[in-house]
Amino acid sequence: MQYHFDDFSGCLNQTFTLELDDASTYPLKLISVDKHPGRATSSEHEAFSIVFRGANPGLEQQIYHIKHDTLGAMELFIVPIGPDDEGMCYEAVFA
Repeated sequence: MQYHFDDFSGCLNQTFTLELDDASTYPLKLISVDKHPGRATSSEHEAFSIVFRGANPGLEQQIYHIKHDTLGAMELFIVPIGPDDEGMCYEAVFA
């Protein structure tokens, strides 16, 4: 499925659930959705990034299974970008 900026901007400050292979789950709060118009690969494709915050500092960059009540299940490549005052932040880029 191809996601769009508006898909995620409507879910700002909502909780997503990250599922690991061992069936453990971690909540991730969507804290940022940013457009990157100069990075779009075509006029029909929009470039944007999203940032999640979670309590688990041990997630490595890789593809994770993530669920959301509205958007459903998805596979996202997320990268740890460092902690803020409330937890570890992770970014996914759509280009």
